[in-house]
Amino acid sequence: MKSLSKLSVYLFLLVHFPLKAQNVTLSGTIYDYATYYVSSFDPQTGASDFQLFRYTLSSDSYPVWVKISFRATMISPALGINTETAILDLYTSPFVVENDIILDNRDLSTSTTQLMDVTGAPIDLAVYIQDVIDVADLNSMLSAIMTTGRLADGDYTFQFGVASGSTKGECEAANPVYESRTISVESPSAIGLEYPGGSLSDTASTSIYTTYPLFIWSSSSCNTCESYIRVAEFNSSIHSSMDEAIQDERRLPFDQTDQWENIGIMNSYQYPLSGALPLEYGKIYVWQIKNEISTTSGGDEILSPIYAFRIQEIGSGSTTTSYHPIVQILQQVMSDDQFNSLFGVSAQLDSYTPTGNYKINGSSDDLSNTVNMLNQIMSGTTMITNIQVQE
Repeated sequence: MKSLSKLSVYLFLLVHFPLKAQNVTLSGTIYDYATYYVSSFDPQTGASDFQLFRYTLSSDSYPVWVKISFRATMISPALGINTETAILDLYTSPFVVENDIILDNRDLSTSTTQLMDVTGAPIDLAVYIQDVIDVADLNSMLSAIMTTGRLADGDYTFQFGVASGSTKGECEAANPVYESRTISVESPSAIGLEYPGGSLSDTASTSIYTTYPLFIWSSSSCNTCESYIRVAEFNSSIHSSMDEAIQDERRLPFDQTDQWENIGIMNSYQYPLSGALPLEYGKIYVWQIKNEISTTSGGDEILSPIYAFRIQEIGSGSTTTSYHPIVQILQQVMSDDQFNSLFGVSAQLDSYTPTGNYKINGSSDDLSNTVNMLNQIMSGTTMITNIQVQE
């Protein structure tokens, strides 16, 4: 009898305390876009036509019970919503899965009654929405979507949660494990060109004195944009407009099969010392910037206006001196008094030509890093603390 009693206790422990705990894992992401274009987003049902998240849910043993939750909150001063407000609170009933399952926001709404696992087997479930957003805020958000076709500017926080258990009861009692991400949605702004140049008629007053200009522009709401630049010569004998000139042979990019030069995420660009056709004194050039942004509808682009500038010709009564390219860049970095005291007529470095040996903070460096450092100084992100001249 004692032996039977011990066996019964052992079996009881096996049934109520599984020897191997089930570990449910998620792999995937919440997608980040600069702009969220939506033609169908209903916070009252959870239905959406743009991909916001996609996860693969897997377990180290099956079957396993799971329940899914998804919550979205926003702060949008553009809509008068200045405190964090929930706009969607979606959750499912507990459901049992026998294989891995892919979870995509486009498949989840209150009309969802079935999903498929990776083998194609159906999974029955129910999806619910908890009313969380104020009616006035909801109407403002829906009105903005209908007017612009996209989510209003603001900070959106998305939380995707999964709770699991070996039984339905365990799953219902379990606390979800959340993946969370906050995304700033901003309307792409127009690009404002700042330097060099302006309109074609003003090139006499906007002349510059370097063949390696620093191009500067602004686009305050495009911090994650990929930027592109193009530069071309304007020749009044063959071009009737700046647009026609910039579509013609370009100085930058060097490869004429490319319309644009990709320069990364930035708001200024130093004309390169190599990899581009050289600019020449006495000629007029036009330049333009393009920003590319990622949206839920694919890539989108914003074009700047076109600016024209003249590079002042050396000679013909001009007192301007032609300097080595690296000295030209230094001329842009330094004040006129600083530059002339070192490189001016009869100054210590008059007619100076760099040797090709460069040092930054006492350490040898190459030309590209030297130009990059000077570019940072011109943009205001780095400051000169000391200048030393060595014989």
